[in-house]
Amino acid sequence: MFELATEIDKKINVLYPKGIEWGIVGILTKNGNVYTLSFDSKILSGIFEIFCEPIIRSIAMDHQFIIEKSAQNIYPDFTLYRKDEPQKKIAVEVKSTYRQYNTKGELKKFGFTLGSYRSFLRDPVGLKGILYPYSEYSQHWIIGFLYSRNPECKRTEIRKIIEASSLQSPYTDIEYFVQEKYRIAGQRPGSGNTTNIGSFRSNNIEDFRKGIGGFESQKEFEEYWRNY
Repeated sequence: MFELATEIDKKINVLYPKGIEWGIVGILTKNGNVYTLSFDSKILSGIFEIFCEPIIRSIAMDHQFIIEKSAQNIYPDFTLYRKDEPQKKIAVEVKSTYRQYNTKGELKKFGFTLGSYRSFLRDPVGLKGILYPYSEYSQHWIIGFLYSRNPECKRTEIRKIIEASSLQSPYTDIEYFVQEKYRIAGQRPGSGNTTNIGSFRSNNIEDFRKGIGGFESQKEFEEYWRNY
C-alpha cells in the first residue's frame, strides 16, 4: 500500500535538509512591489497548498504517477494515479486551521472539515464536485496544518522588495500531519449549517498524526457518512 505520510517525510528530508522555509511574507510583482499577506484563513489555505505542491509532484515523479490538480471547490486538491491502474487513484487534500485559546490561555480543541457527505460520496459514479468518480479512488489522504495567526498581519499593504527581509509572515509555529481521511474523521458535521464531514477534535496534533478517529476502516467511514 502506498503510504503518503512516509513518502512526504522522506521527501522533505531530501528537499529541505535544513527544514522547510515557512516564512512567506508576500506576493511579488514584476515591478518589484510586494503585496503583504494578511492572516485571512482563505489566503493561508492557498499558501499551504503551495508548500505541498512541489513535494507531491516530486513524489509522483518518483513513483511514476500522473498528477492532476483540481479546480477550486473540486475534490480532491491533487489526484495521483498510474496509467495502468486508473481504478486505484489516490486523493490528496490540504487542510488548515489556526490555534484558538480560552480565557485561561489554554489551547482549545481544533478540528478540520473533510468535504461533503452528500454529492460524490453518495453518488460514487457521478462527477458532482469531484475530478473523477469517487469509485475510482482507493486512498484518501489529508495533509493538515495547524498554525498561529500573527496579529501584526491584519491587512494587505504594498511594500518594496528591498523591505522583504523586514516583513512579517502572517502565521507562526506551524505544525502538520499526514493521515488517511477515515483515520481522522469524526461522527459529526464539521460546522452547524453545512453538509461537511467533521474530523474528531483535539488540542493535541499528535492525535491526528496517530489517526485516533472513530472508524476502523475506509468502508466503515463511507457507510456511516453515506447514511448520515
